Amino acid sequence: MHNSKNSTAYKKLNRKGKHPISTTPVRKRVAVICFSRSLGGLELSTLRLAKAMAERGVEMSVIIPPLSPLHQRASELGLATLTIEPRLKYGDLASVFRLRRVLRENRIAIAILMQSKDIHLAALATLGHTGTKLVFYQQMDSGYDKRDAVHTWMYSRLSLWISLTQRMRNNVLTFTRVPGEKVVTVPLGVDLREFNPARVRTSQARSFFKLPNKALLLGILGRLDPQKGQEVVVRAIPAVAKQFPTVHLLLAGDETAGEPGYKAHLERLCTDLGIKRRVTFLPFTNDVARLMSALDVFVLPSFSETYGLVVIEAMAMKVPVIATNAGGVPELITNGTTGILVEPRDTDAVTQAVCLLLKNAKLRSSITRAARNEAVQRFDFNVCVEKLLEAISSL
Repeated sequence: MHNSKNSTAYKKLNRKGKHPISTTPVRKRVAVICFSRSLGGLELSTLRLAKAMAERGVEMSVIIPPLSPLHQRASELGLATLTIEPRLKYGDLASVFRLRRVLRENRIAIAILMQSKDIHLAALATLGHTGTKLVFYQQMDSGYDKRDAVHTWMYSRLSLWISLTQRMRNNVLTFTRVPGEKVVTVPLGVDLREFNPARVRTSQARSFFKLPNKALLLGILGRLDPQKGQEVVVRAIPAVAKQFPTVHLLLAGDETAGEPGYKAHLERLCTDLGIKRRVTFLPFTNDVARLMSALDVFVLPSFSETYGLVVIEAMAMKVPVIATNAGGVPELITNGTTGILVEPRDTDAVTQAVCLLLKNAKLRSSITRAARNEAVQRFDFNVCVEKLLEAISSL
């Protein structure tokens, strides 16, 4: 939890009363680098952090592929964009020299890398160029041994490594040779002004998204991908429907870029199970807070989730959460207090957890109240951004 200093100083607003004033001003030019062509949680975090730092007076740019979903969204947000299109996974010397030139010409003092696979490009681009310090913002966990010579050299080029959870930090210290003093933990939070359960009524949200108004609505928000576990919840619906005839499942999200077929598989499964009328598919939406308002229960069935920001979004919106006991999720959810944890791939456990929440209003109320308090205390986005600025300010 943050201390009393955080709870007061970070609530200052600018003259227009819209954005917090940074208590840790960064006077250097900063760029956020992400060469992804997808648009999921990692990419949205890239834009969210860049915009938040820009609003706090940091001279910001985002270095991203041209004509990509990231590029389009960054332009819509009014962020300064610099474009590079890496063509090869490794050995892309043209992109190395292009990045080197971009960093130099724009006098970028700090470059924050949002994907591990981009580190090698930045490491090569900054060889012999001491004007740019590299920071890795780790959003994906790894249990693989990376103490070999190549990874050790790449990581030696980093001035700072930021992990979202203590578990992630521990894995960095175990599986790499990055010195402990370079690895700090800074959680990723949500904007509590946006994720405010008082903003939208459930009936209004359901009407907006054309969802059944009188159903008991379960929801999964995230990429449609086998590792995200949507199939587990789909298979639980027939058993849940025996106890709760009005149950309905919402699956919101697009398929993983370049990997079509999973949505069609889920649709066929719904038909085979006789629950097609009980399941609604919606495309990716930015309006997560409104969509959360429509739900009775949020489920995160991922087989392994490094962090699970969407869990915090549900907690902030006072929607009871069922999530898998895997990855970084147990650091967000206290089982039985701020949510319910189940083992990955366990359809029966999902069924039991859903039925428990649907039939026990007192438990739902207790969990959602505790979860909202936890979100306010630990995961206020403004506090998290200040911690990030504090971490990079001394570089």
